[in-house]
Amino acid sequence: MKQIDVRFTDQTVAKIKSLIGHTLIKYRCDPFDYSPSVFGIVGIITDIGSFAVTNMTEVMDYYGANEDVAIFRFEERPADQINSMVDNTTMMDVLVGQLIKDIRIVNEHQKAYKYQEQTYDVWLTRGLIFVLDSGLEISLEKNVWFSEMITVCRGKRLIETFDPVREFIDDWEPPYRGECERVVI
Repeated sequence: MKQIDVRFTDQTVAKIKSLIGHTLIKYRCDPFDYSPSVFGIVGIITDIGSFAVTNMTEVMDYYGANEDVAIFRFEERPADQINSMVDNTTMMDVLVGQLIKDIRIVNEHQKAYKYQEQTYDVWLTRGLIFVLDSGLEISLEKNVWFSEMITVCRGKRLIETFDPVREFIDDWEPPYRGECERVVI
């Protein structure tokens, strides 16, 4: 059985959780056209620092074939170094100015089987949800496995807007089958 773990590391989770109780000043992303999805990077600017949330492809084993797989990452980065990955595009700043009450990290545990034998055990980080003191939420969700797009939403109960785990389960045909569980920490 092949095991793959591309969740945020414990150190990354600790850094993200350290933002609770601080002010989310704004987030920075490519301008929205007709979709809430942005390419590859979202900046998070707080009163204690700025961070880049990226979703960039790396070649890795994806259920038996070497594929471009987008990996979600969170790293500290100076605000002036959070720039669009699209040529000739200036990122827009979306002002927030609210206290971060909670941050939810959305992970998925995906399993693949051939007949009854488990062939893959995969953990990945699917997204982040910032819960603000007003009750408003801001979510960042990585799109499908090969896409570098990040969906940015504002609202309430945003976990309900994430792509359903059923999509992973339904993508398999006999003798293969998949299972997927979402875990929010």
